[in-house]
Amino acid sequence: MSARPFTTLDAGPAGSWPHAAAGNGPVGASVRHLMDLSQFFGRGMHDWPDALTSETRRHLAGCLASIETAFAVAARDNAIGRLLTLIDGPIVWPAVQRHPHILSPEVLAHMRLRAAVGLLGGQAVRGDGDAAAEPAQGSGWLIGDDDPALVEIAAALALAEARWSSSGNASASVPADLPAENFAELVWTGAALLGTALHSGGLAERHVAMAAMTEAAYSMLARHQEEAGGFALAIRLARILRDRGRHAELLGQALAERRYLLFAALAGELADVEMEAVLDVLVHGGDAQLAALCRALGGTASDYRHLLMDLRVVRGERDDPALVRLAQNYDALQDDDVAAETVALRLPAALRAKLAMIPAVEQG
Repeated sequence: MSARPFTTLDAGPAGSWPHAAAGNGPVGASVRHLMDLSQFFGRGMHDWPDALTSETRRHLAGCLASIETAFAVAARDNAIGRLLTLIDGPIVWPAVQRHPHILSPEVLAHMRLRAAVGLLGGQAVRGDGDAAAEPAQGSGWLIGDDDPALVEIAAALALAEARWSSSGNASASVPADLPAENFAELVWTGAALLGTALHSGGLAERHVAMAAMTEAAYSMLARHQEEAGGFALAIRLARILRDRGRHAELLGQALAERRYLLFAALAGELADVEMEAVLDVLVHGGDAQLAALCRALGGTASDYRHLLMDLRVVRGERDDPALVRLAQNYDALQDDDVAAETVALRLPAALRAKLAMIPAVEQG
């Protein structure tokens, strides 16, 4: 990120559940996963902002609805698969709500970050965005660039961000533009639940139903285009801008426009940190982590306050005295502390997940 403050440009893991506890950073830890399930389905702790809970449910339900529809299409050439049309739907999302343990830490972690990006982007749409602004201002110049490849990626990313930020019906289908691992998990989740529904409904023997759903699942997986997903698009765009030497100048613009997916990708290139790790700090990181990241990217105390206020919708409300205290602490940050936090973010995701399960007092 640029050494200039954000406001100078202000326009207004590996492993599979349950065999591994690692996900996209600390939020993939199995202990957090159990807490998340309790909160997500209203059976216990309530440490997420209500907006983030609702939005995560909407994204997950929408992606599962899209996948269920895709199964019906993929299985229509199979005599058993066609029997899906005889079952009153929807099937998959209601079943997931009855059996939430079927979801892994990885997919919940991704959906939560995706939902957070959508919520933050939605604030720009509903808030102080200037509809009269010239398209070439801010990050808008990307769409008018001379490089057709850059324009194509920038346009696709803008469309993905718009879809994620739209406030639609809680049960409406949402394109499952997911990383390959998350898409595969939801596909196999759908296969298991739809095959079970065929069998329990008396429409097919269990092994026959599962064979039909397996065939459909493989067909869907073969057609999935991971590079068309929002996360992949943001990373590709940030790397093109890095190669052009323009990623630092766009960082503040992305933040001002609340394009947090692009912001995280650019920040990752500047700080040599994975984009998912940056997003995890923005949404779930402690105050010290967030402050260190902001400082590492060249942010001022004013930038940090702006960031804290902007992130309240996903991190929870903070009163004015708390914001003042955090800003004062930001001014007192030591370079060594910033460097230590930044180095920690560069650790492998699996290692960060394990460290997240060890009490801080034991880590010194």
